[in-house]
Amino acid sequence: MEVAIVIEVTLQDCTGIDLSLKERAEARFQREIEKFFPDEQSMLDAWRAYADAAEGGEINQEQERHARIWLKAFDKARQAGFQGISVEEAYFDVRMS
Repeated sequence: MEVAIVIEVTLQDCTGIDLSLKERAEARFQREIEKFFPDEQSMLDAWRAYADAAEGGEINQEQERHARIWLKAFDKARQAGFQGISVEEAYFDVRMS
């Protein structure tokens, strides 16, 4: 039985922004980041590798490669998400389970 991976993207610290604009930014971010990965499992693996490295955990070369892919994908997605909006100190939070 295959378990679906839940991906939750939220734009944080963006008080005063119109809700529809926020939702479109979150959707753009998610569409862009999904382009980097062939499937949800590979995205989850990269996200986990990045999280492990960011928390100071030891990772092997393969996990490091995944973490670097996550960083590149996140940066491109962040740029796409913020396209057309200007909010200071806002950021995208990504959670997966």
